[in-house]
Amino acid sequence: DANSNLSEEQARHLTIHGINQNEDGTYSWKFDNYARGHAPDHFDEDEARELWGEISCPTLLVGGGDSWSGDPTKDGRAKLFRNAEVIIVPNAGHWVHHDRLDIFLEAVHKFLSE
Repeated sequence: DANSNLSEEQARHLTIHGINQNEDGTYSWKFDNYARGHAPDHFDEDEARELWGEISCPTLLVGGGDSWSGDPTKDGRAKLFRNAEVIIVPNAGHWVHHDRLDIFLEAVHKFLSE
């Protein structure tokens, strides 16, 4: 899928640094394939929600206004954490750190300095 939120500079950077050339001459993205997989023990959403409720440290939930995952404040996910702060970044998809790196870094630095 094309990401219309990426700047030309960011897209070029990801293309140059985010791919590997395979032995057969094709290209593949560099990433951990396990990040896309499902848990081997069929970890489900109810179990995830239970675990989120056990997180006691301050938690920053960063989402993109154009993300497929929605706003955790509106859908109730944020309430499952004991101490969560939610930031929704406009004009960003699911990968906020790609689409609006400046805002993402500012939010993370502020959160970590508190």
